[in-house]
Amino acid sequence: MDNKKFKLSMIAKSLVPILSVAVIAGCNDSGDNAGGNSGGNNGSNISGLYQAGDNEVVVYYKQDIAAASGSPYDGWGLHLWNGEGCTSTDLQAMGIADGGTAWGAPKLADGVSDTYGAYYVLNVNPDASDPHNCMNFILHKGDEKAFGSANSKVLLNNLDESKGLFGFHGSSELYYKPIADRPVVIDGQKAHWLDADTLAWEAAASAQKVKLFYSETAAITMDKDRNIVGGTAVDMTVQGDLSEALKKRFRHLGSVKSVALNTTDELLRTILKSQIVVVAYNSNDEVMAATEVQKPGVLDAVFVDENTGNAINETLGAIVTGNDANFKLWAPTAQRVQLEIYDVDKQLEQTVAMTENSDTGVWSTDVVSGAVGKFYRYNVKVYHPTTKVIEERLVTDPYSVSLSVNSRYSHVVNLDDPALMPEGWGSAEHVRPTVKNDEDHVLYESHIRDFSFSDTLGTAALNGKYMALTEPTRESVTHLQALKDAGLTTLHILPAFDIATIDEEKTVDITDTIGDLCAASPSASVCASGDSSQVIEDLLESYDPATDSAQALMNDLRMLDSFNWGYDPYHYTVPEGSYATDAKGAARIKEFREMVKASHDMGLKLVMDVVYNHTNASGVNEKSVLDKIVPGYYHRLNVNTGGVETSTCCDNTATENLMMGKLMVDSLKVWADDYKVDGFRFDLMGHQPASVMIQALKDVREIDPNTLFYGEGWDFGEVSNNARFDQANQLNMAGTQIGTFSDRLRDAVRGGSPFDGGQNTEGKHPLRFNQGFGNAAYINEEVTSSPETTKAMLHNQDIVRLGMAGNLADYVLIDYTGSTKKGKDVDYNGAPAGYTKFPSENISYVSKHDNQTLWDNNAYKIATGTSSADRARMQSVSLSTVMLGQGIPFIHMGSELLRSKSMQRDSYDSGDWYNRVRFDGSDNNWNVGLPREDKDGANWGLIKTIIADTTAEPDQSDIALTKAQFLELLTIRSESPLFRLNSAEEVMNRVDFRNVGKDQTQGLIVMTIDDGTTAGVDLDNNYDAIVVVINSTSTQQDAVISGVTGFELHSVQKTSADATVQSASFSDGTFSVPALTTAVFVQPQSGAQGAGLPVDMSDKDVDSIPPFGDTIVYVKGSMNSWADNSDWAMRFVGNGLYQLSATLETGTHEFKFADSSWSAPNVGCGTATLGEGSLSLGDGENCKLTVAEAGKYNFVFDARYLQDDKIAKPTVSVTKQ
Repeated sequence: MDNKKFKLSMIAKSLVPILSVAVIAGCNDSGDNAGGNSGGNNGSNISGLYQAGDNEVVVYYKQDIAAASGSPYDGWGLHLWNGEGCTSTDLQAMGIADGGTAWGAPKLADGVSDTYGAYYVLNVNPDASDPHNCMNFILHKGDEKAFGSANSKVLLNNLDESKGLFGFHGSSELYYKPIADRPVVIDGQKAHWLDADTLAWEAAASAQKVKLFYSETAAITMDKDRNIVGGTAVDMTVQGDLSEALKKRFRHLGSVKSVALNTTDELLRTILKSQIVVVAYNSNDEVMAATEVQKPGVLDAVFVDENTGNAINETLGAIVTGNDANFKLWAPTAQRVQLEIYDVDKQLEQTVAMTENSDTGVWSTDVVSGAVGKFYRYNVKVYHPTTKVIEERLVTDPYSVSLSVNSRYSHVVNLDDPALMPEGWGSAEHVRPTVKNDEDHVLYESHIRDFSFSDTLGTAALNGKYMALTEPTRESVTHLQALKDAGLTTLHILPAFDIATIDEEKTVDITDTIGDLCAASPSASVCASGDSSQVIEDLLESYDPATDSAQALMNDLRMLDSFNWGYDPYHYTVPEGSYATDAKGAARIKEFREMVKASHDMGLKLVMDVVYNHTNASGVNEKSVLDKIVPGYYHRLNVNTGGVETSTCCDNTATENLMMGKLMVDSLKVWADDYKVDGFRFDLMGHQPASVMIQALKDVREIDPNTLFYGEGWDFGEVSNNARFDQANQLNMAGTQIGTFSDRLRDAVRGGSPFDGGQNTEGKHPLRFNQGFGNAAYINEEVTSSPETTKAMLHNQDIVRLGMAGNLADYVLIDYTGSTKKGKDVDYNGAPAGYTKFPSENISYVSKHDNQTLWDNNAYKIATGTSSADRARMQSVSLSTVMLGQGIPFIHMGSELLRSKSMQRDSYDSGDWYNRVRFDGSDNNWNVGLPREDKDGANWGLIKTIIADTTAEPDQSDIALTKAQFLELLTIRSESPLFRLNSAEEVMNRVDFRNVGKDQTQGLIVMTIDDGTTAGVDLDNNYDAIVVVINSTSTQQDAVISGVTGFELHSVQKTSADATVQSASFSDGTFSVPALTTAVFVQPQSGAQGAGLPVDMSDKDVDSIPPFGDTIVYVKGSMNSWADNSDWAMRFVGNGLYQLSATLETGTHEFKFADSSWSAPNVGCGTATLGEGSLSLGDGENCKLTVAEAGKYNFVFDARYLQDDKIAKPTVSVTKQ
């Protein structure tokens, strides 16, 4: 999964429907037409309803404030798009691009109604494709959403004569009849129970009193007179602000007022097992507001924390001893839990009562004899807020280690059973491969089915299975062995835990027949006229690839076949059954281990992709597990509605809640210990707390100290900007030695971003005109030659350089303007381009499973008519930026074979036809049909133009040469530790770039790596220095480094399979490199360490680098109302110093040195050294200056402590002029 995809434009797989509900409210129906305007009169204030015209729909949005002025609604707008079954919005009629509104530019209000709030007029497309019944929208301001986190819909069939949809801020309930006042209902789950005696609820701020009602039978309702009916009442006390500890723990609730609950431990536990409603009353004892309660905080505080219940240290699941087992399940809100045991035929054998430990909330059984080999489920009786009833549900064990087919039953096994182990699994013969440093890894991202599906030399029944890796003669394995022999260290597999979307019992694949498809899905489009005996793959081969036929057929197959990336977790700690030869029970365990052992026997470490940030389902849905056991705990909930957040794509989990964090760590330990998995790639890791990730790494490294952690550190969704906790995002992971994927070099090499698509207002395609470093040798017809375009390309080169230097925050370079900057001060879309503190934190890539393959991306960018040979060279040049840079290279499987997915952007369930890889090099899967319409339909016109260019298709010689070049890059990297420096200091002492600044050559990167005497320890006794020249231009380039001698082309490239690179040469300080070529030059070391090629600091003005980058530093205090004031903005004068001259009146002034956000810096005199000659400023949190004589005063803030480790803290001073 990729960053911002979900924040900016992703349509969630599961859309929460908008409900029309019966409410108690004073509806002002008499005003329906009062002040209504004709359909064309926008931008005005009205008193009642907007009079909708033909093909118009109106969304009304009301805040709990007077609405006569538009100012409360400033910035609130609609994000609009078509897709996912809702196609009725006429975007064109509203002047909106086909792809919908940009997230940062929503459709703003057309006016404000005194009665109903801001209104937004939408055009309905009467000719929209079927199903023509709904319109998508998200009402938001920045990342704050008015109606909850779920995507919203206008259901056209529910509209009444007003043609309106009505909503109130903070409530997910929307109404299809005019409603003027927020109804008093039991609204959402807005109260948050944080510890044993504290609830936080916004309504408490204005309440005269608050009561909590609970009902063990879920009998609480509100009658027509707004009285609470049913349940038992408990008085609460309105307190005010939360404690500082709770504000820190629940930072997203920090401003919410609290109420106190005083009860016994026994009653508290009874309440927690009940339906709970809290009610706010005014001074007339009238109900002001009522809501249900979110409970994760109190559950952690009472049952889980080590200092209270200590459930965090419980062992859960089926605990095996010999042939017996006892069972433990954490379910503190359950009223009853029973264990059901089944035989091998899934017939119920016995029901076992479970007993709760009231301290921990853990339900357990006595020892169950003969349990091993049996199947089981839990019967859980619990109140569920999504259905508002006491549910009794059968559910599998979240701590399952084995499952029945399709995961309907948990299975009791002993993972230490020798029958489940490959030969030699537990012996000393099986030694895990190791690397000395994390930076020694080269990662190869594969997918178990893709890896072997197209093999012809192995056992056909094992194609796409775990066991394929055990057959050394099949094409995929021999290719992998060749990569390993050249220097590959680590095989990365996409998710292989139990997933929810592949039927393990019966599938229809492209190797099956049309008859098989039609038997499973009679409505498939081919069933009306197809030959039932024809193999689906043969039919696909017959289609014209310039048509939509292939994608239409694959769309019919998508939910029936064996293919899915697997980012839809069902059970976290069981191998996926569809990759096993038998999904019934424990075979998957042994076969997964066979795969791991085969990898280890090849000398490759194995890393697995894990997805602890979401599950496939929640609530009482069929494939929900966690939420059936402790409803509302394991999933992150919307603050107001209590609905499960879905910003990841699916049902977000809440690893900030202790038992969800425990589940993740416990699961990782099983994979590391019982399956010998060597590392983990964390999907959407930024949705998890940094602290949990750091603890997880510590715990797993106690099992295997050589374990590698890395993940997606994207920053978006409800947790964005550390809203709920310090996220495991790119910036926060700096210094943890947990790697994050760098989108910086990726975008700079590929061009544009993964979110490009459609057309701009000029009819041009961002996918086409946003060329990158790796594909701009020839300018295509949509690129506008301009100074701005040149600047953008040169800026890209700076980002590529920084990426090749490990993306270090403190790496010093000269940018394209000639300015000396640190990596963190180079801009990447408003964020720091450099952010790492260790090279290993830089996971460097130009292609992975998400988004178009490198070949397909380049096809969008490369000029028409460019030969396939040149296109292949561009691929190798792009890959070289990763392979020869500092950090950890990450290679998408098949990139070295020019892999194509036929321009598919998101192939997560697009099947074998689009995802296949042929390791024999016979073809690269280019142009096998237009990509799927729902993902790429808006780009079909452009794609048809591109595939019509015959030069875009590579031949087998292009594939073979690219593979050979990649193997050479692997060899070059693996043979020298200079490409694998393991500290920021080593990188900054040794790595430098020439051809920089204002007069650089576009398309040319010259990197030097020093191993001479001034660099320090002799890391590579073969060379004193290395020069890497990457020429992405269409002509030979000569790079001059004055005074250098003794360089020659690397020995691997002297005998390269590529005749072109063999012609690269060095003479008299000039490195000459042919077009579209990466050449590596070395300075051989003869005997003792030589002078090498030191980093050139002569042209780097380090003193000119502001310690806080572009951030403005202010003097903020009592003299200027503690506000940002341009008159009090300090001026950076160099050498870490900021200065300001300002007028002060007599009196005492308090102040600090701070930025706009009071974060970096935020310095008072208690944390600073007083400068020499300064007036007295005190030593308090704020500086305090007493002015006896009005006049000009000089303020100095010395921030060199950020640039020099020998300086412990800032120095401040104030002197009179």
